[in-house]
Amino acid sequence: FRAKYVSADGRLPGDTQAGYALALEYNLAPDGLRSAMVNHLLASIEARGGHLSTGFHSTVPMMDALVQSGHADVAYKIVTGTGFPSWGFMIENGATSMWERWDGYVKGRKGLGGAGSEGFQDPGMNSFNHFAFGAIGEWMYRTIGGLNLDPDHPGWQHFFIKPIPGGGLTWAKVGYRSIHGQIQVSWKIENGTFTMDLTVPPNTWATVRIPTSDPASITEGSTPAANAEGIPPGGPVAGAPTFSVRSGTYRFT
Repeated sequence: FRAKYVSADGRLPGDTQAGYALALEYNLAPDGLRSAMVNHLLASIEARGGHLSTGFHSTVPMMDALVQSGHADVAYKIVTGTGFPSWGFMIENGATSMWERWDGYVKGRKGLGGAGSEGFQDPGMNSFNHFAFGAIGEWMYRTIGGLNLDPDHPGWQHFFIKPIPGGGLTWAKVGYRSIHGQIQVSWKIENGTFTMDLTVPPNTWATVRIPTSDPASITEGSTPAANAEGIPPGGPVAGAPTFSVRSGTYRFT
């Protein structure tokens, strides 16, 4: 793949968002050219006025690539946008379920299905209850809510909680009914303070990352987090704002 498709400056044939997203997702980018591919992806998004041009297979990989490369702000701009194409555009045009096509309905467009179909795409392929773009829900659970499975410990025996706030959002709440019990995460930002409540079910443990550049400022309950009950001694993992926690309920601030 690298020999045939990747140029010396990290550009791919077609110069598409999908191409860069999939190359980054599946580690097809040479190590020295990953940042170049990310820059090409960002340039494509900017050239489209902050919009995506991806389809079923590449939309979520593109959102992941943005977050993993430190550009969560761009991902949030996309996921909260209301211009065309976007999820917000669907909502602005009356969607109550996910469309199969970004342009399933465009106000003022000549009908593609004959008389009486003004605004609608070709009815031969234009479902208004179609999962594929709904995969963004997984991205929302993992990025906004912060709830991430650990493939090395199946069945949520161990999992990661690492929310990445953004997009002007001030709170989020997610949960998952695992075989061990309910996993619950909720966070809010109020007066400049981030507070996260979480529940880790019995016989499991979690690695929790707090979104701050000042690990020493983190408390659990009213105690410095490094000394709190249920958190093994040793403080933040590798000096970062990350903690290993046993089963129980916690409030990090």
